[in-house]
Amino acid sequence: MLGLSYEDIIEKIVKETAMSRAVLEKKIEDKIKQLSDLISREGAAQIIANQLGVKLVESFGSKSLKLKEIPKGTSSVNFLARVIQIYGVREFNKEGRIGKVANLLIGDETGSLRMVIWDDKLIKELENGAINEGDVIKVSNAYSRVNNNFNELHLGSRAVININPDGEKIPEIQGRVSVLEKFESVKISELKEGMQVELNGTVVQLFEPRHYLACPHCNKKVFQQGLEYKCNTHDVVEPKKSPIVNMFFDDGSGNVRVVLFANQAMQLLNKTSEEIVNTNNEKIELFKKDVLGKQMLISGRVIRNQMMDRLEIISSNVKEANPVELIQMYEK
Repeated sequence: MLGLSYEDIIEKIVKETAMSRAVLEKKIEDKIKQLSDLISREGAAQIIANQLGVKLVESFGSKSLKLKEIPKGTSSVNFLARVIQIYGVREFNKEGRIGKVANLLIGDETGSLRMVIWDDKLIKELENGAINEGDVIKVSNAYSRVNNNFNELHLGSRAVININPDGEKIPEIQGRVSVLEKFESVKISELKEGMQVELNGTVVQLFEPRHYLACPHCNKKVFQQGLEYKCNTHDVVEPKKSPIVNMFFDDGSGNVRVVLFANQAMQLLNKTSEEIVNTNNEKIELFKKDVLGKQMLISGRVIRNQMMDRLEIISSNVKEANPVELIQMYEK
């Protein structure tokens, strides 16, 4: 069974354990609360299934799988990959329970996947610098689950990471591998939260650029600690100002706000980071003159702005459309 739905998982657990649905769903709700709402119902159900010894998918034993081969909903899987990006460790405190979770992007020659670490010992290794971007990692006893229709790898207390193991090689990965993160060409009117989309449309409004303090090495946001600025990956750094640009994008079926960070902001405006950050009213008007009315192709993730209660796009790539690409999009 691959890509099991919540109902599929419930049915299988009830069938194999004779546990009532009411008791099972109470366990699932308790697990969601225990993990401070950081996991979906499907993910919590998969954890309960694993704890009860219910196998949702076939066992792969000690076989190491390519990332593209890993089924959704696997309770135990081994793989070899390279760390592409470390998004850092996030602390949460809910109802008196304090915990940490780490997010990474890993990849091999078949594509990339998000990897989520829950185990305290593994997170400690990450915080101490034992795991770095570019490292090859051999992972045992991870489990996979679906989040927003994408497969993810999760590492709990049973997981083991071997860093840069002897004799194991993964090709160098330049930039972000996107083989496993397919973007769907849709209309703005068809957008739903969690989708990875590609849009063809026109820039109809551009707002004044803002900035955030970023690590000069990895461009991730830094946090202030006393008089110092720290990056979760590179510790104490001298931060730089990294641009954020907001715009409205229209494709005839509707319009949507698009948020562009750092490189995407520079791609849109065709300016350096310094030129965007050190702007004034006169320059903003020039930016608008260059960009408004341009037909663009934008790829990104659909999120919900909770404060405004609307869908927005976090851009991962933006470029001016050309006739050949537009024809290819409409022929899909």
